[in-house]
Amino acid sequence: MPLHDARLLLWSLLPGRAALLSRTATVLACSSGWERQWPRTDGDWRQHLSDDSRCRLLDALSRPQDLDIALEIAGAQHRFGHWRCVGAWDPALQAHACHAVDVTAQEQQRLDARLMSERIHLLFDQLPMQVAYFGPPPAARCLFANDSFARWMGFERHEIVGKAAQEILQEEDRRWLESVIPAYGAGGENLMLAYSRRGPQGRLRHFEVSIAGDQDAQGRTCGFVVAMADVTERRLAEDSLRRSQERLARFLEISAEGVFFHRDGVITDANPAACRLLSLTHTELIGRSALSLPQDANRRWSHLRIHSGAETTIETQMLDGHGQAVPVELIGRSMTHQDERQRMTVLRDMRDRQAAQARIHTLIEDLRSQKDRAEAADRGKSVFLAAASHDLRQPIHAMGLFLSALRAMAQAPAVRQGELAEICRRMQSSLDSLGQLLNMLLDVSRLDANAVQVQLEPTPLEPLFAELEQEFTDLAREKGLRLHAAPCTAWVRTDATVLRRILSNLVANAVRYTQHGRILLGARRRPGHIEIQVFDSGIGIAPEQLDAIFEEFYQVGQSRAARDEAHGLGLGLSIVQRSARLLDAPLTVRSTLGRGSAFSITLPACAPEPRRPGAEASAAPQPGQRNVLVIDDDEQVLMGMQQLLQVWGHRVWCAPSADQAVLLAIEHAADIDLLLSDYRLGGNTTAVQAIAAVHACLGRTVPTFILTGDTSPQRIQEASELGFPLLHKPVDANALLGTLALPA
Repeated sequence: MPLHDARLLLWSLLPGRAALLSRTATVLACSSGWERQWPRTDGDWRQHLSDDSRCRLLDALSRPQDLDIALEIAGAQHRFGHWRCVGAWDPALQAHACHAVDVTAQEQQRLDARLMSERIHLLFDQLPMQVAYFGPPPAARCLFANDSFARWMGFERHEIVGKAAQEILQEEDRRWLESVIPAYGAGGENLMLAYSRRGPQGRLRHFEVSIAGDQDAQGRTCGFVVAMADVTERRLAEDSLRRSQERLARFLEISAEGVFFHRDGVITDANPAACRLLSLTHTELIGRSALSLPQDANRRWSHLRIHSGAETTIETQMLDGHGQAVPVELIGRSMTHQDERQRMTVLRDMRDRQAAQARIHTLIEDLRSQKDRAEAADRGKSVFLAAASHDLRQPIHAMGLFLSALRAMAQAPAVRQGELAEICRRMQSSLDSLGQLLNMLLDVSRLDANAVQVQLEPTPLEPLFAELEQEFTDLAREKGLRLHAAPCTAWVRTDATVLRRILSNLVANAVRYTQHGRILLGARRRPGHIEIQVFDSGIGIAPEQLDAIFEEFYQVGQSRAARDEAHGLGLGLSIVQRSARLLDAPLTVRSTLGRGSAFSITLPACAPEPRRPGAEASAAPQPGQRNVLVIDDDEQVLMGMQQLLQVWGHRVWCAPSADQAVLLAIEHAADIDLLLSDYRLGGNTTAVQAIAAVHACLGRTVPTFILTGDTSPQRIQEASELGFPLLHKPVDANALLGTLALPA
């Protein structure tokens, strides 16, 4: 057999796909496997190569050296497969003996594995944690790491793979890892660890580290999975929540308002204020149903509001440990307590608020009542101004007429003494009437200023009755009335001055409102008391007016008496009632319209006081000559006082101002033994400064009296506090004589 044929036979017997390829990739000889894969009857096998594979194959065959290249060769259905072609250079034949192996399946597996690896890397790169896989100790090399782990350790991902743990970790971390990883050689159980480290920016970060051992089929440790979750923000949030809960616990401990927490209506916690409010211990409250606390009438509504889940504010009543109803305001909201979602209810004690509201309501009612009284007083004052205008004008008008008569008499050639005396009497009567009106206003002002000082002492009624009978008999006789004071030997404990003012007003009212008949003043003995009564047969008082008659400026009806010029200002009974309260003496009235009235005042009875030796009545002392300094800024008053005192035989120095008074005091310091000063002396000067200056110049204290025409309560109070006696204008001549009679 020729050598060529023998060589072809030998090649055909070779296993697999083998061929002898020339420099141009021409098949010089091939195995049967090659022939079956690429039959020569189908044409040149090179047409099955991809363009890139053909070029690479021709390039490799052109070199006289062994080759090993990857080729893409089209197979069935013209789909390219992956082949590996390994060739040995035969110098003798100047060709390559090649063997081709189909590696399509292996290449696909390799591609699938790479794709899976890329997907795994992508997955782990998206995880919010650092993940790495280390081989077995002692080297414990990093076999896998996601980008987050690599960057945290200061590497790129391709740099960290293959490095031993000792090369990756910092010094402070090595000791920690060295103490952890060997444990897996023995037990291999998973560990959960807390790990803290400062990052590249120097900020302290906190991690939860999970280390899980990887074991082979024989149970040997072949690696470790390390997963690090950054819990810094969660740790900060937990710390903040813990601090908030601690602050809340401290607040609840010291809070004055009760607070309890409940879950599904069962109380789980309560602060001390809630226990105090409900009179229950902490143990008694815990586990109790929150719905058992509201009263039965409010329980259903409270149930609906408590379980609504919304923020709630209601007012209700809750039962305390003693079964007593406590008014509270409930404020409910949802919040986290003891690491779980619960309902918090604030208990606000409403007792103080309700008491304050009651006080405010009472105050409002009092203010409304005071407003009504003020409006009524304002209306009464309007009536008073009209009445005062009339009653003050009448005596002034009469005095003007009498003065005109005196001027006419002064021009007449002769004046009869009787006519002159009658004019003087009439003028005195008009002046007395004017004084009574002003004194009544003064009484009201003194009561308003609380300037009436009550001195209770044993007082006989007999002389008082006699004085009143003597005072009002002439007035009653002028109206055709009979006034009688019944004999009385009783003594009462009272203030004689205040009692006289009360009885004087009652008798004056009886005379004023009685047109015919009689008036009786008397007293009846009661157990431990004396009831003083004033009866009249006057116009009487309607039942609906019995309370109103004691109001200021109120006047009874529109009768003839009410239209009479002497009907008064409507102040008398108001003064009576207020004065009776000062004496703590009950005041009563009974009346029948058209038949008369009876007023009574009841005082405590007392034993008669023994008569003191030398206490016999004596005539009023007659003053000797006095040296009087008078201070008044009104020229007319000053001249009138000077003329009167000089007529009475006294020496008088008059000063229209405090400065002039000081000069006179210096000049006549040895002579002046009595001082009369008006309270207001013009500008801001008062008797206070003037009296102090004059006393300083005199070098001694002399009897001093203050005259004032100001009836306001404030002025009376101020003048009373000076400690000097007050004389209210217009000053009665008898009162002035009594002042001058005081010892120097």
